[in-house]
Amino acid sequence: MSVNFYLDLIEGKESLIRSSIAQSLILLIPIYLSVFILTPRLLLKNKLGKYVISVFLVIAVAILFSYLLRQEDIEREYKLYQFWLAAFFFISSIIQLSLIIAGASAVIVFQDYVKYGQRIDELENATMQSELEQLKNQINPHFLFNMLNNANVLIKENPVEAVHVLSKLKDLLKYQLKDSTSETVYLADDIRFLTDYLNMEKIRRDNFDFIISMEGETAHITVPPLLFIPFVENAVKHNNDNRKLSYVHLYFKTKEEQLIFICINSKPAEQKEKPVDGGIGLANISRRLQLLYDTDCSLQINETDITYTVNLRLKLKN
Repeated sequence: MSVNFYLDLIEGKESLIRSSIAQSLILLIPIYLSVFILTPRLLLKNKLGKYVISVFLVIAVAILFSYLLRQEDIEREYKLYQFWLAAFFFISSIIQLSLIIAGASAVIVFQDYVKYGQRIDELENATMQSELEQLKNQINPHFLFNMLNNANVLIKENPVEAVHVLSKLKDLLKYQLKDSTSETVYLADDIRFLTDYLNMEKIRRDNFDFIISMEGETAHITVPPLLFIPFVENAVKHNNDNRKLSYVHLYFKTKEEQLIFICINSKPAEQKEKPVDGGIGLANISRRLQLLYDTDCSLQINETDITYTVNLRLKLKN
């Protein structure tokens, strides 16, 4: 009698252990799905409604499987109170599982918030350094000297054109010193700045020409300031050829919440210095793009015997 009792007790404990392990695995699945799939893909991307519905469905399915697993035990031990026990089981399971998922998701959200804060701090530092670098390099003293010298010559030969040159130079400096300090600027304003910059270069060099093409909506699109000038300045710097016409072609296109920027410049027949697409300037802009857009951008730089091409694709931000 006592032997059978102990055997039944051992068998009951083994059954309870198996049931507990199976139930734990069932409850771990919704926690894993919520924390590692639903939270990053929905909650962290501000899709709160879809996240709540998805978590509710995951919890409901998990609790249903858990209840079915224990249904025989419940019916055997609590026949008279089966409905109330089932209701209590569902309610308590929902509360417990929801609290666990909420706590785990809160940790993930907090970690993402900390990383976002670090990215913002790093971006602010990089932007400040980029602006200082732009002020130092883009409209550099050599460029200013040439423009002022050209204006001085034009004052004697063509005063009207000299006034035009000085006016464009003023606009360039104003944009870099004032307008570009904003967090974002209109794409149309940035294109206008690039146009003025290239026009000034065209005045300085007789054998230089450029084309700027636009396709799609550009009037109301905003972008970070001074985003394209490093590529254009690099193209101008490394395409100077005294024996043939050199050129820079810029192409802007907006398509399906994406901005495409292509910069093509000619290569001189005899290149004294190879453009360094891994140099400090382009390395800085690559880092800035990473901080601004993370994975929502792509940058490709290709070279042929006669041209260099920059292909930049950005996801437009709302």
